Amino acid sequence: MTTFDPAAHIDSASAAVGLTIDPAYREGVKRFLLLAAEMADNLNDADLDPNEQAHAPVFTPSKAAE
Repeated sequence: MTTFDPAAHIDSASAAVGLTIDPAYREGVKRFLLLAAEMADNLNDADLDPNEQAHAPVFTPSKAAE
């Protein structure tokens, strides 16, 4: 498994979408990407049963009273 490199991700992703990251914000963006990667690792490491599907309820509005 390769180690996540937030600086390389910033460079490649911002270039791909034509976005300029102001140097004043670069460290904050790197910190956020590291946090997001940590959260993704936690989700990927969770032991989930692939046969269980616990979906959230879906809101279905009722028809307005006539």
